Amino acid sequence: MNAMMKPPGSYLYQGKLDNTIHDLTYAQMEELAEINREEIEENRQVTASTYAGENYYGKYDFHVALNREYLYRDKKTDGMCMQYPHGVVVQQAMRRHYYRGENQIFKKSQPSLLRTVEEYHDEESRDLYRLVADMRIAEFSEMLKQFRHVQNWEISDVLYEALAQHYGLETNWLDITSDFMVALFFATCYWDSSKNQWKPLTKEQTENSDETRYGMIFHMPSWYMAQRWNFEIQKFADLSNGVPDNLIYPLGFQPFMRCSMQNGYGIYMRNGKPLQEDIGFEKLRFKHSEDLSKCVFDAMRGGELIYPHEGLNSVDFIIQQIKKLTDFSEKAFDYALERSQYFAMKQKDDCRKKLENFEVNGRKIRILENKAWNLGSSRRKVIDRRYSNFSVQNTYGIQIMNRKVSTSEGTSDFLPMYEPYMLTENVNKAGIEDFVPRKMTGCNNMWVTTHMQILQTLMTKNAGDF
Repeated sequence: MNAMMKPPGSYLYQGKLDNTIHDLTYAQMEELAEINREEIEENRQVTASTYAGENYYGKYDFHVALNREYLYRDKKTDGMCMQYPHGVVVQQAMRRHYYRGENQIFKKSQPSLLRTVEEYHDEESRDLYRLVADMRIAEFSEMLKQFRHVQNWEISDVLYEALAQHYGLETNWLDITSDFMVALFFATCYWDSSKNQWKPLTKEQTENSDETRYGMIFHMPSWYMAQRWNFEIQKFADLSNGVPDNLIYPLGFQPFMRCSMQNGYGIYMRNGKPLQEDIGFEKLRFKHSEDLSKCVFDAMRGGELIYPHEGLNSVDFIIQQIKKLTDFSEKAFDYALERSQYFAMKQKDDCRKKLENFEVNGRKIRILENKAWNLGSSRRKVIDRRYSNFSVQNTYGIQIMNRKVSTSEGTSDFLPMYEPYMLTENVNKAGIEDFVPRKMTGCNNMWVTTHMQILQTLMTKNAGDF
């Protein structure tokens, strides 16, 4: 079986997709790193071409040119707006591969919230804990909304839950990246919480067990995910269609740029399958070495290339407090109840009583009139001053681009989209009755892109052309 990559966007191992774990050599790592570098340069050139006003019309047949504009140029251009079920995203230039790096072999690669929820053995307890997690996300969101940097953010939706995931709160999101070096960094380094810094793995750490001797890279070509979207997107139009298979959502440019600098994407899993069971992800195992870890650590400047704007450092103690909260504001309770599949809004009083009898780590849940954390004005002003002149466009040299599309009623691109957390296999759950889908904004969206991708595949019989 050939283990070298062939055309751009291929799997390393050319064969039947299954969940076999393959051994990744250092030579193959360098090949993936080189592909990564080439794609960065390709995206830079396409982005510059787009900003210069160039297009493919007149250079190709009209239909080919149209497809290249929407399916290649737009995807390869930094700053393109796109509406997904989880919101309007200002995308980073997309690459042909997705990765997830883990610094040891785990039995299940799935979101932190899902791991905790599985510890409860009845449905009601699981959903009560989900309410607690959502209330923590709500409190985190309220903290972010105190800053002018967030208040003035107008280029896209602020994806508060995805940001919460990147700051360590329990969510249903699993981190994915399109940057091989970012994945390799997380697969070869660790966070030293006592020193609040990243460090390369040592031989002593990796020789503890069979699981720690290896790092893992999960890999999927982007064409495979595009095809998965084609098959699954209709599920966002009607809650009776069920839950899609693992889908990768872009996070794009966000306030406090941690997601963006990691070329961040995410899989939303409420009850999704772990990556170990998802045949779309190639499982690539590599043997740890101190030299490799140190080399990657240095190449990524000790994590500086991933965490260059730690604007929330001065309020980290509040974030740590929010991560463990059991006292919540009424506003946070409403936010969580609105997202619940188990409880309907009309069951608010009953839900409150059940929550107040529910314990997390030996502490009762309390719903208070006001928030239980405090952001001092001096700390808020420090962050406000730091970001007073911050501009995504100027700082990262991008332009915000938007292709408007028709939203005439009755057309597929007019159909609203239910958000990922609303999708369920059981439409008889009480909370479902409160769910309202997102309306379309008029910018390019997944309905349009999916139809064009399907047409492109039918025309060329090649799913991976773009």
